[in-house]
Amino acid sequence: MKFDNIELADGISGARDGQGMKRGENHYVTSSGYGIGISGDSSDTDTDYYVVWNEWPTFTGSNGDTLEDVTGTALETALGITELSIRAKATHTASTSLDVAIIRKSDRKAVRVTVTGNTAAHYKGGDDAASISAKATITAIDPTDGPRTPETGRLINLGYA
Repeated sequence: MKFDNIELADGISGARDGQGMKRGENHYVTSSGYGIGISGDSSDTDTDYYVVWNEWPTFTGSNGDTLEDVTGTALETALGITELSIRAKATHTASTSLDVAIIRKSDRKAVRVTVTGNTAAHYKGGDDAASISAKATITAIDPTDGPRTPETGRLINLGYA
């Protein structure tokens, strides 16, 4: 299972010290209008986890913040994450999807989150039937399957993996 993107919008790897998950809508992909994190504040970075992705959604319009309860999913059972904090603009660009792996830095355990819906609610969370936990595929990644990322390649080259 391979994920190609690990560099944040500022060009730094999300796996590096001091980097991690952040709800800011320009943290991962410049001008995407979408951010996903654990902290409820857009300026806080959770350095215990990082995100790698193949597809990242694009949103336009005005900003909105939501919290998504992910208890009972692989995010909780594999990584201990019970809530995702989402910052997304109002309108989803229908041609974009979300395909990410959230990785815990301490032990490299990972969970894949995939959303392919056509409405903003699929990606933003909340309590309605279209929210992330209702529409996403959230699965733990078996360590034998990866995830393969530029970071794991770097660690292998250094002899750490």
